[in-house]
Amino acid sequence: MISDKQLAANRNNALLSTGPKTEEGRKRSRMNALRHGLTGQVTTMTEEDRAAHDQFCQALIRSLAPEGAMETQLAQRIATDSWRLNRASAIEDNLFALGLHQNGGEICPDHEQVDAALTTARVFTQESHQLQLLTLYEQRLNRAIEKNLALLESLQAARKTERAAEMKDAARLLQLSEMKGVEYQPAKDGFVFSTREIHSELDRQQRLRQAWTTSFSNLPPRKLKAKAA
Repeated sequence: MISDKQLAANRNNALLSTGPKTEEGRKRSRMNALRHGLTGQVTTMTEEDRAAHDQFCQALIRSLAPEGAMETQLAQRIATDSWRLNRASAIEDNLFALGLHQNGGEICPDHEQVDAALTTARVFTQESHQLQLLTLYEQRLNRAIEKNLALLESLQAARKTERAAEMKDAARLLQLSEMKGVEYQPAKDGFVFSTREIHSELDRQQRLRQAWTTSFSNLPPRKLKAKAA
């Protein structure tokens, strides 16, 4: 996860390079080493895997909507373990595909589908230990994801409860200041909300009270529209 400025600089530097000269150098260049912006760790992947990994993790982290360092750390762990879980599933599929590629046509060459089914059974028998390890790995990842997701949801619930209480206090103090004709400055009371945000919340609460006290069932559609306006 790098900035657009850094990405542009990297591309410009790549244009100046003539590339690796030897086959060994070309093999090394296929792997993309990068220090992660959130974890601070250096990981190595192919360019294609790096792009897929970053897109997957960033989308998942955005959907979890973390705030602060601890929530972001938990969201990152959930995303990383989810990527690993998907990779484990792909490894299982590829393990059977590898067996079909290496041994296909040996058991029943005259019947392709039967041969594929029997070869798959053979792979399962021959690779049972590896598949068992893969299953244990997936179970461990699932437990880690569930644990971190529960911790994240707990932190977010506590944060939202605290923020709601602070917003309620800030709204009361703003109303008191306005009643006295004094400009209210939330920061002086330790709030991170702006007066605009507080007014927006007050307006939302007023509209909610109006909605809860309005009987919509007895109004025809046209009057209902006029009432809501």
